[in-house]
Amino acid sequence: MRSISLKKLFLLHSWVGIVTGILLFIVCFTGALAVLSRPELKIWANPELHQLDTVPSEKVMTLINHYHQQVPKEFGKNIHVYLPTGHNTHLLTILFESHDGDENYDEEAAYAYQFDPRNFSLVNQYYGAADYFYEHRKTNAPSFIGHFHADLHLGRPIGLILTGFLGLTLLVSVVTGLFIHRQIIKELFTFRRKKGLDVIVNDAHKVMGIWGSVFHAIIGFTGAFLGLATVILLPAAAFVSFGGDQDKLVEKFTAMPETIVSNNYQATAIDTILLDAQTRYPKAKVIDLTVMAHNDANAQVYLRLIGGDAVASQLLQYSGDGKFSKSMSSFGDIPGPAIKVLELLFPLHFGNFAGVFVKLVWALLGLTTALLPLSGIMMWLTKRTRGSNPTLSEVAYQRWNRVIIGSCGGLVLATAILFPLQVLLNNFIPVQLHNGYFGPLFFLSWLVWCLFAVLPINYYRYLQVTLLITGGACMSVLPLNMLLSSSHAFSSNNTLVTVVDISFLFIGGLIIYASQRIMAKRQILIKPTTQEVTI
Repeated sequence: MRSISLKKLFLLHSWVGIVTGILLFIVCFTGALAVLSRPELKIWANPELHQLDTVPSEKVMTLINHYHQQVPKEFGKNIHVYLPTGHNTHLLTILFESHDGDENYDEEAAYAYQFDPRNFSLVNQYYGAADYFYEHRKTNAPSFIGHFHADLHLGRPIGLILTGFLGLTLLVSVVTGLFIHRQIIKELFTFRRKKGLDVIVNDAHKVMGIWGSVFHAIIGFTGAFLGLATVILLPAAAFVSFGGDQDKLVEKFTAMPETIVSNNYQATAIDTILLDAQTRYPKAKVIDLTVMAHNDANAQVYLRLIGGDAVASQLLQYSGDGKFSKSMSSFGDIPGPAIKVLELLFPLHFGNFAGVFVKLVWALLGLTTALLPLSGIMMWLTKRTRGSNPTLSEVAYQRWNRVIIGSCGGLVLATAILFPLQVLLNNFIPVQLHNGYFGPLFFLSWLVWCLFAVLPINYYRYLQVTLLITGGACMSVLPLNMLLSSSHAFSSNNTLVTVVDISFLFIGGLIIYASQRIMAKRQILIKPTTQEVTI
């Protein structure tokens, strides 16, 4: 009976991996990069942020007061300020929003002003639908990858449902994998790196799966929740608790309720509030603030903080005169352990709760999560080419390997190309045109590389060329930066820029070295067969 149950678990584990393996690799690989996309890679990608420390609080207040006088009265009820920290936009952005629209827009409308944080010159202004502004903000290579990880650029609800479902399949694969590998202690320390590629892949799959099982399970669970929460879980919760009224549910969990305007003037002490928040939480970083009923006696100011001693992001509430009210979660001041768990989901998924070191660990473990389904597919294919009655011919085996290299290797190649592209765009293309380049180049290069899988070429050679181009793209980042930019590894006073530039050079060299090692091992395996034929 036990052997039958194990066989069923093995079949479930295998088919879940086969059906969703390539998609899981795509989501997990981009997720590993998304861990570092904000703020580390985003700061690197935007020269405006290289020499920036903090924006003076009095300057923020002066700009808000100045432009508040230039917009219609109804737009002063909700003011959103996004500080140039690398978590949101690379520009200091002040957005005056009217939830009820105006004479031109029935939906939410906005006036937005964006400033270069280096000299506070106005570089962009906008009037129109608020949703359009948010959707068309300037992107960059790391932001593009982060958004692709979230919904595969398929949008809502399809993209979120798909990534949420893939999180569930990852969780199922981890649980079934632990059950079917009964010799866990032995397999924890078995890695025969001097054997053939098939043996290395087999051992690596087990080692990565067992050692990283807790991490993989956390990523699967949190990814499923973050993907499905707004699409499926939110309507379900509204149906159960609020008779299907999602607006009431959102209102319950809204930490920043609408403020009743008294029409009694009282200056909102934004500079005092910013200074108080930095004094209270010196290790944390203010990433944005929202001003409700600006310069009114009933004004309320909310600051969102990330980092410091808190694991999750914090929301600080102040009255307009600068008095601190309370600190709460992004869900509001709602008691109970369930809210505490919900707070942890996002930082656990992206590792942004204990500094850069933990994020690096998360990124490396995320790469192993991406390699798990890939190595599982390779093991499944190899098994079906062996034995007295193989179910997969050699031609079909090579074809399947080319499909894997084209789809998964093509994704890695297309991603790597975005970073030298970022350097070129920063130096040759106006900022407002950057958004039009990332998507076409990424998807076109990925598609072209997938199409090469149709050709009857040796899959080892196909893999080597994929690695060489990927490694070359990574290694080109530093030389391009040195040639074109005044801010690079050897000129910038920003340690982050130096580390990222040199890391690209190191990673590129490592990938090229791996390609040479794979081909060398391939030649070793071929030689004995050739000698036997000659004899």
